[in-house]
Amino acid sequence: MYMIIWPILALLFIALVVAGQIILRKKLGDRLKRAKQIRIKKISEATLEGKKKKYIGELIYIESDLVNNRITIRTAYHKMSRCIRGFVRDVTGLNVDKYTLSEITSVGIPNLTNLVREYYEPEFARETRTDVRGSIMRTRMTIEGWRK
Repeated sequence: MYMIIWPILALLFIALVVAGQIILRKKLGDRLKRAKQIRIKKISEATLEGKKKKYIGELIYIESDLVNNRITIRTAYHKMSRCIRGFVRDVTGLNVDKYTLSEITSVGIPNLTNLVREYYEPEFARETRTDVRGSIMRTRMTIEGWRK
């Protein structure tokens, strides 16, 4: 009779260890997920307005250089990409400067994702038929419409 109790106790012990492992891994996984959540910095309304003016000024220079043939369409898209990424970095604290499109998508800022997607072909293609002035306008509207 006593010989049957030991295997049963051993199985119960193993079941408790496995259950404990599952519970601990779940709790640690939840903590890691919270630690990996994107933290967007808080800025004042005055700071936001100053950043908007700065980056809209950059867009004005990009458009002026483009209209006066000082830069190519491709260069204009490179500069627009740097401009919107710099703006987002300055107002959110997220260093999206070197992010790929899929990384930008995972950040959860649809306007940024759409603009970067729009810039990709003209930035990297040898030749492209694009509405660069429309892209400048959409970039400007994104910046102007940004909310804290």
